[in-house]
Amino acid sequence: MSMQTVLKNKKNNKFSYIRCIFIVFIVMFFSFCAFPGKSSIGQTAVAQQPLWINWDNMDFFDEREIRQMRQKTLPSLSESVLASKFIRQGPNYKKRIAITFDDGPYLLTEKYISVLQEYNIQATFFLIGVQIEKYPDEAKKIVESGYEVGIHSYSHRQLTTMDISSIEDDFQKSLSAVKSIANSEIRFFRPPYGSFNDTVIEIAKRHGLTTALWCVDPRDWQVDDWNLIARHVIEKAENGAIILLHEGREATLKALPSIIEGLWARGFDIVSLSELLSDEII
Repeated sequence: MSMQTVLKNKKNNKFSYIRCIFIVFIVMFFSFCAFPGKSSIGQTAVAQQPLWINWDNMDFFDEREIRQMRQKTLPSLSESVLASKFIRQGPNYKKRIAITFDDGPYLLTEKYISVLQEYNIQATFFLIGVQIEKYPDEAKKIVESGYEVGIHSYSHRQLTTMDISSIEDDFQKSLSAVKSIANSEIRFFRPPYGSFNDTVIEIAKRHGLTTALWCVDPRDWQVDDWNLIARHVIEKAENGAIILLHEGREATLKALPSIIEGLWARGFDIVSLSELLSDEII
């Protein structure tokens, strides 16, 4: 082989090598542009998670996502709350109150939620097992909207008239019904009619539940005048108040906007039950 041929082959090989490198570079460049979330070895880069969430700057989340995130990041209950046999009221050194709804869900549940969403406030729903089974879509709407839920027995029987095994069975069925529509932590139990004894409280605690009662009751289950319901709540509310309302009632639904506006006018912040009970009670 002549020297000229050898030099020509070397030149061609060098050109092929450079062209190969150039092609690889072009492919890598366009791959990066097309798949910016991939690393150089083709694996998805792990996004850096924020160390905290600034709830005042949440423009990149929609309203439902914010509610769901708030529910999933419930504050820890205070030690005094966890040690208590039952709770009627939150701490009185902050102007905060909690609105709670019993006996749901019902066909009116979505309208209750619409009012809460319109005013962008939290609430806690104490659900009955048989009502969840009867209105599963309404129950799921409560959870999907980011509201806290607790149990209010399975069939609204007075637990203090039942034997221990029946009470335990009621708790099991109630929790099963709620967990069928909610993946979040269930923290609270409210006894039907507010009737309880040591046995009921002990069984609730075995299931990791705090017995939550109330201190403001407009008796909306027997009053059809929405104005009377709203006036009672607004006048009786005080720091740390737990307000008892009921689902499924037109008068309560109609009173809800006036209740919210009246409590705001008195300077109260309306929070979930977990948030209300997250501080030490003194």
